Amino acid sequence: MKANLIMTRELTVCHPDQTVLEVLNILREKSFRVLPVVDENRKILGAVNMLSVLSRLVPEYIINGDLKSISYAPDMGVLHKHYAEMIGHKVSDIMDRDPTIVHENESLLSITAALITYDRFDYALIADDENVLLGIIAASDILRCLSKCDSEGLVDA
Repeated sequence: MKANLIMTRELTVCHPDQTVLEVLNILREKSFRVLPVVDENRKILGAVNMLSVLSRLVPEYIINGDLKSISYAPDMGVLHKHYAEMIGHKVSDIMDRDPTIVHENESLLSITAALITYDRFDYALIADDENVLLGIIAASDILRCLSKCDSEGLVDA
C-alpha cells in the first residue's frame, strides 16, 4: 500500500512568520499534534509541534543532565518565564527544519521504517518531487490501516 492511499490531504498549515502563540492556539483549538510549516507555494520548510515548543522552555543545563537533582528548582517560574518570552517569537525560530518527508508513492513499510529510524516524531510529511506538501501520515494512520486491511492491503470485509 502506498502513502497516497491513506495520507490526510486536507491540512492546516502555518507559515514561518507566524508567531509561536498563533501556532500554539491552532494546535490547541484543533487538537493537532503537528503543523507543517510551508512557504507561499506550499513548499515544506519544516514542522512545529508541542515538543518543538516544550523543548525550548526547559533550560539547556537541565536537558543535558548537568544537574544531579532539580527537585529544588522553581519549575513553574522558569517554565512560565521562558514561555512568555517565546510566544512572541516567529515559528521559524523554533520549527524543526528537518522533519521526516517521504514521497506519495512510498510504501507504508518504508514510511514505518522511516518513522522508527528517525525516532523523533510520529508523523511523516508527504511531498512531491518539488518538496510541495501533499499530505501527512501519522503512526496512528498506519496502525488504523493495518487494523482494517488484510496482508495484501485490501480492506477486510
